[in-house]
Amino acid sequence: MTSYAENPDRGFRKFLTHLGGKAVLLSSYWASRNRMMRISVLLMVAVYLAIPRLANAGCGCSKPPPTPAAVIPGVAFPGMPVTFFDSSFAIGQTWNITFNSGQVSATVSASVEMKRDITDSTGTKQTPQLVAAVPGLPPGPCSIHLSSGTSIVTIPASSFVLIGRPVQVSQQNAEIEQSGYTTAVGLDGTLYVAVGGLNQVCDALSFQAALYGYPLRFSDGDVLIFNSQGYFIDSLTPLSHNHYSISLGGASSSNELSYYRHSFAQYCADHLPGGPKQVDPKDPNWHLDGTPHVDYSIVIFAIHGHFDNGSAQQPGAVSAQMNVETILGDGTQPWESEQPEEGN
Repeated sequence: MTSYAENPDRGFRKFLTHLGGKAVLLSSYWASRNRMMRISVLLMVAVYLAIPRLANAGCGCSKPPPTPAAVIPGVAFPGMPVTFFDSSFAIGQTWNITFNSGQVSATVSASVEMKRDITDSTGTKQTPQLVAAVPGLPPGPCSIHLSSGTSIVTIPASSFVLIGRPVQVSQQNAEIEQSGYTTAVGLDGTLYVAVGGLNQVCDALSFQAALYGYPLRFSDGDVLIFNSQGYFIDSLTPLSHNHYSISLGGASSSNELSYYRHSFAQYCADHLPGGPKQVDPKDPNWHLDGTPHVDYSIVIFAIHGHFDNGSAQQPGAVSAQMNVETILGDGTQPWESEQPEEGN
């Protein structure tokens, strides 16, 4: 087994490609589009890793858009909306969308709408899209079957993962112990952990988290962060040591991840009703001024790793006790200051 310390971003090249929608669809259109997507994502990661400076924790709304894919985002929990894209969509069509997680399936319906394309940051490109809330199904890799009349689109389980509901945090010092916390590992061996409630956290806040009963080991380069829209938020590499740290866990617990989230005071103020970045109520992926909105209410940690015997994580549901401690910043630490982009 190749050590991730030797090549920390190897697994995530595959992961980023997968999350961008490496879907085996029934048309050469998507095959061509996904080849271009893989190339562009690898270039983006290469450029990011080459930047010789410390990275900042999170950002504002000036982010590269999600990579085009058949479904965005490629990771979701029950009740979370996801968006489907396909060249066969026609405005007003009704499609049945069947989610298949393990041996359990559930079908929802949605109608095609013409909307601004989240993968185009200019906001000028509109495409036909299906938006549907993920039904309640067991966590794990999840294939999706879409049908409308004789038209069929298939998204494989390698391109979508149904995960557990977010652990909710708030703007206060707290210790959270969530027994029976359940989430999932995707087919590529990535564990997903969602944290929610951050739309109510404007002050600087650190949180430390570990899973008890799941002794996963991970280190620099093994953790990526996305939001619920599919935006890439952060990569925890040596360049990020100014806002995160990892401590070795015990025999029955995972390593502990400490993440230091800087102040979002200006971001919060700008997004209030009447503010310069008020969100469009008709399309929350955008501000009223037409610029993209990057939502920070939920972040999803994607964690590669291994166990003490060297074995990899197995795809499927994971159940453990989640312990999270949150601590408000006291105004004395360098990581607490809001980054300039937050006001953009």
